[in-house]
Amino acid sequence: MSSGDRGPLGGGLARAGGVFEDDALIDRVNRALRSMWSRLESLPRSDEFWSRTNHRTTWYKVEDFAHRCVDRNPLDETARWALVGLSMHAGSFGGLQLLAGDAAAGDEVVYDLIAVAEWVWLEVGVDPGACLEQALLRVGPPMLRRLTQSGGRIGRAAAAASAFLAGKSFAEAIGRRQWDLFVHALVAREDRDLSVVSQASLVAEEQLLAAARECLNNDASAVIDLMDAARWWAVHRDTDVMYRLRELLEVVSRDSLERFIGDQGDGVAAPLLTALLIVDCQGPPLLPEV
Repeated sequence: MSSGDRGPLGGGLARAGGVFEDDALIDRVNRALRSMWSRLESLPRSDEFWSRTNHRTTWYKVEDFAHRCVDRNPLDETARWALVGLSMHAGSFGGLQLLAGDAAAGDEVVYDLIAVAEWVWLEVGVDPGACLEQALLRVGPPMLRRLTQSGGRIGRAAAAASAFLAGKSFAEAIGRRQWDLFVHALVAREDRDLSVVSQASLVAEEQLLAAARECLNNDASAVIDLMDAARWWAVHRDTDVMYRLRELLEVVSRDSLERFIGDQGDGVAAPLLTALLIVDCQGPPLLPEV
C-alpha cells in the first residue's frame, strides 16, 4: 500500500493514550483501512465503480467504495471499520453511528463506541456530545444496565456510557475529570497582553489554576493526570507547557510524591519519576510518545 502510505493517513492512526482506546482498537482500524485500500486496488478497472475516474486508488475513492460495500452488505466489517477509521482521522464523531448500527458487534459495541469517542475527543478536544448520545440511545439504556453488571472492560465502558447519558461530561464519565481540568490549566498563561484580556477571563483563569493546585495538593496521584495532560499538549498540539507544568508541580510535596511512586508499578511510576525530575529542576522536555 505504498501509495496509501503517502495519503492523508500516512502510516495509519496512532494511539492517543486514553483510558479505553488502546493498541488493539487502533490496530483493528488500521488493518481495516489497509485492507480496504487493497480491495479497491484489486477491483478490476472494468468495474462500473471506476467509470469517469482516472482509475487510481485514493483515500477519497476508498471511502466511496467502503460506503458502497456497506450499502450492499451491512455486515461487511472491514468496510464499516474503514469508514470509522476515516471518520476518526477527520476528527469527526460520525463513525459512532456506524458502530451503533452494527448488530453483529453484540456487547462489544458499547466498548467500541466509548473507545472511538475517546480517541477523537483526545484529538480534537471536543466533547462527543449529541453524536455519542444518539449512538448510545440506539444501543439502549436496558442493554447498558445489563452490561454494567458484567464487569471487565465492557462493564466499565457501559458504566461510562450510562454516566454520560445521565448528564456527565465525557471527561467525567470516563473518569478523566482531573485530566480535563489540567488540560485547560496548563495553557493558562501569564505572558499575555493584559490590555486585551477581560477581567472576567483573568478571574476564571485564576479559579482554574486554584482548582488545579488544590487537586494536586490533596492527591499526589493526580500528578499522573497532570503529566498525561502535559504530554497531550506536546504530542497533539505541539505546545510547550513546561512553564505552567513546573509551576503546578510546586504545590506537590516531594515526600508525598516519593511515597506514591514507591506504591506504584513500573508503568504507572514512569510519569511520576519524570515529575520528580521536574520538581528537582532536572526534568527534560516532554517527548512525544506515539
